[in-house]
Amino acid sequence: MSLRKVTLVTNQKNTFVIKDIDLLEQMGCHVFIIYSPSYKDPFRFLWNRLRELVLSLYYLPKSEALFTWFNDYHSFIPIRLAKVIGKTSIIIVGGYDAVACKSLNYGIFLENNFRQSIAISNYIKANFVWVVHKTLAEGCPYSNREFRTKSGIKNFIPNLKTPIFEVPTVYNSSFWNSKKGKIKNTIITVANISDKRTFERKGISVFIRLAKLLPRFKFTIAGVQLNLTVFSSIPKNVILLGKQTKHQLKELYGENQYYFQGSKVEGLPNVLCEAMLCECIPIGRKVFGIPDVIGNTGLVFNSPHHLEKITTFLEQDNKNLGRIARNRIIDNYPIKRRKKAFENILLKINYNA
Repeated sequence: MSLRKVTLVTNQKNTFVIKDIDLLEQMGCHVFIIYSPSYKDPFRFLWNRLRELVLSLYYLPKSEALFTWFNDYHSFIPIRLAKVIGKTSIIIVGGYDAVACKSLNYGIFLENNFRQSIAISNYIKANFVWVVHKTLAEGCPYSNREFRTKSGIKNFIPNLKTPIFEVPTVYNSSFWNSKKGKIKNTIITVANISDKRTFERKGISVFIRLAKLLPRFKFTIAGVQLNLTVFSSIPKNVILLGKQTKHQLKELYGENQYYFQGSKVEGLPNVLCEAMLCECIPIGRKVFGIPDVIGNTGLVFNSPHHLEKITTFLEQDNKNLGRIARNRIIDNYPIKRRKKAFENILLKINYNA
């Protein structure tokens, strides 16, 4: 039997993108990868478009399907070429490509410009759209009320005919586990914080205010670029760590009692799910996929002004919730769930061939 082939194009090499490549390879697929990082300078921008054209012309005729992680410039040429030569294309939406948040200057639908036109055209031309959480298709009413964040592909493109399916990212419970005892009164949050916008989007300011209210707790922020001025004045009980490997994160999750996800805009947070598998008790804001991930295994808070509710929760005896949190991720986000979605796409292609 010949090796199945697919093409995957992305502008970011995030953990969940790499996991999809690994999963497809485990399913017996050869994955042609087109990696086109975002560049602002005209030369590299145009070079990426030329490179996408050349690689698409080479890879797509050999492939059964095109998967594009995120909807942006990098998707434009591969999707159109796939359409021309009759290959199935699937856009996988992570968050940025389905929102518009003016206060954070965030989201591909924020400005009515050429980039937004490209994104809309991509959604129309693709055969399928996968969203990691249903709010990226239908919108998150709470985020709209609280932060005036408009969201949901269907709200931006009401007459879209392309089928949209909720296909969440999934997690390896064999790797993400806690082998050590928890250190009492410890709480961690993880984000790649490289600028002030990410600092605010991920709710780090709330995390720091919480640390000031709970001096006997140890707070850890991992993923920080340590020279950022937003961290120039923090309480002594906050530890700043740079970018971590997945093995380092596993150690950190294993020893921390709580995990905090204060994001204002988020699809389905990988770090939250990974921390819960390591039996961290979750605390998260009521936006997008966060409440569905947490369920009844921790605390979902409504706004940054509810610090009293969070501090009360942290001072309770919540020791059994960590194990319940782990089981929730195992039950709801197993690897077999995403594998089944990939299999269904490839079976549909073969059936229609």
